[in-house]
Amino acid sequence: MLFNEGRDAPGSITLQQVVQAELQKLSTNRIEFFSEHLYARHFSDKANFQLFQDYLGKKYAGQNLDLFLVFPSGDYSLAGALPDALFPDVPVVFLSVNELAVPSAISKLGVTGIIQRFDVRGTLGLMLRLQPDTRRVVVIGGTSEVDRAALGRIEESAHALEGIEFEFWTNRPVAALPAAVQSLPAGTVILLSTFQRDVTGQPFFMSQLAQMLVPSASVPVYVLGGWVLGSGVVGGVVVDSEELGARGGQLAFRVLGGVKPETLPIEVVTKGTPMVDWRALRRWHIRESRVPADCLVRYRPVSLWDEHQDLILISLVVFLAQAFTIAGLLAQRKRRRQAEAEINRQRTELAHVSRVSTMGQLASALAHELNQPLGAILRNAEAAELFLQKAKPDLEEIRAILADIRKDDQRAGSVIERMRSLLKRRDLASNPLDLGELIEETVALAWSDALTRQVDLTMQVSARLPVVQGDRVHLQQVLLNLILNGMDAMATCNPADRRLVIRAEPRKDGLVEVAVSDSGTGIPPDKLERLFQPFFTTKPEGMGMGLAISHTIIAAHGGSIWGGNQDPHGAVFKFTLPAERSSP
Repeated sequence: MLFNEGRDAPGSITLQQVVQAELQKLSTNRIEFFSEHLYARHFSDKANFQLFQDYLGKKYAGQNLDLFLVFPSGDYSLAGALPDALFPDVPVVFLSVNELAVPSAISKLGVTGIIQRFDVRGTLGLMLRLQPDTRRVVVIGGTSEVDRAALGRIEESAHALEGIEFEFWTNRPVAALPAAVQSLPAGTVILLSTFQRDVTGQPFFMSQLAQMLVPSASVPVYVLGGWVLGSGVVGGVVVDSEELGARGGQLAFRVLGGVKPETLPIEVVTKGTPMVDWRALRRWHIRESRVPADCLVRYRPVSLWDEHQDLILISLVVFLAQAFTIAGLLAQRKRRRQAEAEINRQRTELAHVSRVSTMGQLASALAHELNQPLGAILRNAEAAELFLQKAKPDLEEIRAILADIRKDDQRAGSVIERMRSLLKRRDLASNPLDLGELIEETVALAWSDALTRQVDLTMQVSARLPVVQGDRVHLQQVLLNLILNGMDAMATCNPADRRLVIRAEPRKDGLVEVAVSDSGTGIPPDKLERLFQPFFTTKPEGMGMGLAISHTIIAAHGGSIWGGNQDPHGAVFKFTLPAERSSP
């Protein structure tokens, strides 16, 4: 897999993941992937290209390669000249998103692929539908060859719109753009075109530029690439990386199956997916009724009704059926009022207990499981706001924060889906896990909270930890719950005495033991036996579900969990997990 861009290019990351997933889904054989990155945006000279070519020739000499999957973002030399010079007998499939003309020579080199054009007309149409009072469009684009080609397409489409003024900002350095977009008048929108380089020659990604402009822009921002969605832009009829990657994976699978690339004409399509960000619609007071029916609305909050509609309806039907049954029995048995009154009372109590048990477990579990990732998202968002208030925001730090927010958002969605499986008594996802890596990831989630609380957070993880089978999200949730409980227990301690230690080591009985100990006030002896009972808590604001859920999760993994006090003070909670038999 050859990439024109670096490893951190947002569009390339999604394409790579989707293409690999599609190939692995279609193929019954094991596929081994190698990825190499040219970093052409930063090193665009011919000397770097030659060094890259020489490097690939030496590295893969003698390797039995079956296919080159190429992701060019500029010209097509990475898909044509380079593979032809190194491995002329290996077929090539490429995926490219640009407006450049297709060179005729590339079709003679045993190459096929998909060239995705931007749906400029569709984006302009969606823009005017969402904001019919638009009278001016400010187009911001770069100065590279790819950028100029995209701007040319936008300019062609602009001629078809009467009464709309188009202004092209291509001669301004990126550093001057945030201030320039602060005072745009009403009736104006911003269309962000491709942006590989600005007028000073500095390289940028579209998502980077969106993150810089959106917070200060006085008007909405629209885009052509779906990978920019989520950065605060409204949206557009965008290139969907997931859809393009799926088509690319299917094409690559055909070539791997023996179809000659020259029999598959290069596909050039202008295919966009209407897509908007629900949060941006709210920010700019754009009525959702204006959104087309076929438009994907991203980042809309999911309600309990949306998530569990079938379960709620089934519960309601069961309840109504019971109520009608009881009413019918009462009507038919008038002569046995005393006995029937007792039966009615018992049935009513059973129905009440059933409803409280079912809905109480569901609501409490979801609320507790989602509290931690949502809290992390809030803290990261607040931190990002502080960074953005600086004169020169630290973009690397902000990108890291956004990555954390995305990860926490995905983790929250994963928690909901897997908790549904647990409540429905389905098997949890069980995969081989590196427990040391899982502990490091969990500690990273709690690290900022520990710093805020002035807690000395320490890991003591054995280097000989075996692999365990389990569900990553649920085990992280157990560990994170124990960590946060430990920090809560030390809230009244002297900051210098707040120490939280996480230990993990293998035991001789084939189990792996994880312990979380704190230096707090410990657990009252009369409450030790009730620690894992639902709705029992020692914290005023606690729900009493954390340890109960943790007990359920560890039990589902074939382990056990317990807690107690330690000398001279503090509490310790431990749980065990079975090690894989094949692990050393």
